[in-house]
Amino acid sequence: MSHVYKRSISCHWTFEVEVEGMLWVHRWDRRAFGRRRHKSVEVEDMLWVHRWDGRAFGRRRHKSDVHTAEPLRVCVTGAAGQIAYSLLYQLAKGDVFGQDQPVILILLDIPVMMGALGGVAMELQDCALPLLKETIATDDPKVAFKDIDLAIMVGAMPRREGMLRKDLLKANVKIFEVQGKAIDEVAKKDVRVVVVGNPANTNCLVMSQYAKTIPKENFSCLTRLDQNRAQAQIAARLNVKNTEVRNVIIWGNHSSTQFPDASHAKMTNGDSVTERTVQKRGAAVIAARKFSSAVSAAKAICDHVRDLWNGTKEGEWTSMGVISDGNSYGVPDNVMYSFPVRIKNRKWEFVNGLSVSDFARSKMEATANELVEERDTAFQFLSTE
Repeated sequence: MSHVYKRSISCHWTFEVEVEGMLWVHRWDRRAFGRRRHKSVEVEDMLWVHRWDGRAFGRRRHKSDVHTAEPLRVCVTGAAGQIAYSLLYQLAKGDVFGQDQPVILILLDIPVMMGALGGVAMELQDCALPLLKETIATDDPKVAFKDIDLAIMVGAMPRREGMLRKDLLKANVKIFEVQGKAIDEVAKKDVRVVVVGNPANTNCLVMSQYAKTIPKENFSCLTRLDQNRAQAQIAARLNVKNTEVRNVIIWGNHSSTQFPDASHAKMTNGDSVTERTVQKRGAAVIAARKFSSAVSAAKAICDHVRDLWNGTKEGEWTSMGVISDGNSYGVPDNVMYSFPVRIKNRKWEFVNGLSVSDFARSKMEATANELVEERDTAFQFLSTE
């Protein structure tokens, strides 16, 4: 590599660098150009990029150029299922954590699903995603949760035809006991846990009971799908873009008792919007396609995690199921209840001081009562070990 300083006829001082037969000329006014077309070349820690119009420019290397950030370890349970199939690609290609954040995906499922899970892992590899540093497929919770930064709990026992709710809660207590204990034992103590598998609110609470050394504030459950549904229906009725509607609230349980509240929702121009119910949208999707929501659920998970990781925008909030302790809306303590929250530095806080009408109060109490009943039933099956 050779260097030479030259002064041009136009009185611009230039610094010439020849690298691999390429002559790069850097002028004192910080412009640069290359004599021969080349994609890029690194000279003394400078990344030189040659543009299609024949010009070139130099800039200091940034960590995003080489993805030097420490990879996030993200575990997804129920990873061979249809929701995860729509979710994993979005997590791996930078839609959630950003284009400079590499990830390691750990895929957890039950032993009988390991064949299908291997196929999912192969597809992720075949995507050749630059941010995906490693994919691990396992049926062992202690392997899956080892040193993770985030757990997305998609897997759960679904309710079968004729199954009593009590039996459903009992089956899921067993699942989330095993996984909660494993997270408590091997995950990072600042791990964030997002529960998706239904009944999501109570599964989330049960898991937090077994992960005793992880703060309860680190657990949340998904009600963003309900929020997205409400937002989209309002936008469609008003004939505006989805992004123009903000601050819709989902109160309570991710069930038919939830209360979608548009009384505090706003348009980007400041106009108020009115309520639109979404409680039975999931049932409508199942009736139409014979399967539960998958693409919309995966999108909602990404929205939830993105807000959890990067924070909510100024003047906006989001809905998520969080531990109810210390809330100002009269919701009983020790349930995972969906509230409007603001998030900063990966920590959420209640949006306090919102006015609540008598009608809204009755709806909020009804869904709280259902959650208390679920909690009390599920806690009958908690092991004391």
